[in-house]
Amino acid sequence: MWRIFFNTLYILSYFIPIGKWRAWFRREKLFDYKAKLNALRGAFPRRDWRHFRLAKGGGSLAFITPDGYVYKIRKFHLRDNSVDKFTREKRITDAIAPLLSVRVPRIKIRKIGIYTVYETKFIPGTILVNLSLNKIRAHREQIGKELGGIIYTLFNAKLPELNDMRPHQGNARDIGLVHGDMCSNILVNPKSMKITGIIDWEYAGFGSLKREFFGLFRVRRKMRLTDIAPEAIWEYYRLRDSGIDKTK
Repeated sequence: MWRIFFNTLYILSYFIPIGKWRAWFRREKLFDYKAKLNALRGAFPRRDWRHFRLAKGGGSLAFITPDGYVYKIRKFHLRDNSVDKFTREKRITDAIAPLLSVRVPRIKIRKIGIYTVYETKFIPGTILVNLSLNKIRAHREQIGKELGGIIYTLFNAKLPELNDMRPHQGNARDIGLVHGDMCSNILVNPKSMKITGIIDWEYAGFGSLKREFFGLFRVRRKMRLTDIAPEAIWEYYRLRDSGIDKTK
């Protein structure tokens, strides 16, 4: 969908009569989409760029190839410090990947001309909120239980390699690692409805449980209607109160 949308707007931009306005529109509204695509084509000529998919989320454009690769480039790559943002996300996903029972992106950072590129293998699955509300609700207990376990593992993980990211103020017992934006980033197997992965860790960091649970439903009204968040909260506190330490 996004690919068609961007291509259509790019074609329409030719009708903007003044060159600097046309350049501004392509840079600020289309995020230099064509230039970034051409850079990826030149750097990875063996990928099937005729049938790639485009996703737009957070601060990046994601180019997804049919052979299972994802390439992200920051929308405003010249002014938002792409290297630091991608490096931070990579540090977090590298640290948590061995702890979780579901997949997270394994990131490689590449430099292609003026662009810093985030490369990872595609994680199979369907974005949970893209499924029908009835189907999600029918499996809300299962999904909520899985999410509660994932959140418990993240929040209570020791992760000494990320200590420099921890805030120095406040009660350390009330702070743990959180994804911060799970609402639209949960992948599931559409047949079994089991979680296969959690993607887009751009906003992850050390914060409160309130932030994590709020992030389960804050963006999408559809997610609020699933009643998954209460199930996840229930499972988190069940694990905490049982004394089972799943982080070891």
